[in-house]
Amino acid sequence: MPHAVITGAPPLEQIWRGFEPQQEVQGSEVRNLQGAYLRSDRTQLLVLALVIELGVTQRFLIVVEQKKTSTVVRCQLHHPVEKTAGVKALLARVARLLIEAGGSLEKTNLPDL
Repeated sequence: MPHAVITGAPPLEQIWRGFEPQQEVQGSEVRNLQGAYLRSDRTQLLVLALVIELGVTQRFLIVVEQKKTSTVVRCQLHHPVEKTAGVKALLARVARLLIEAGGSLEKTNLPDL
């Protein structure tokens, strides 16, 4: 399962407030971060994502979960997603948002990070 663990990340509410939808198009490939939704207890952020690769469209949620000592970025477990290069790139993009906001990468299995 592709994921990243970030330490020292800011509160998720700060990331949510500063979130801007993003779209990247490279030839026939499309990668979108469409929206962010903050859970009422502010411990989890869901990012609506879309990837189109080789004519296949995948819509999925990226889960950003703040735990006691770290923040984890991963795909939602309840909805199967093929772990393509585009899916991993969007996970890495969300992890970079946390790193750019002051966090540091603890561990990951994402090649683009």
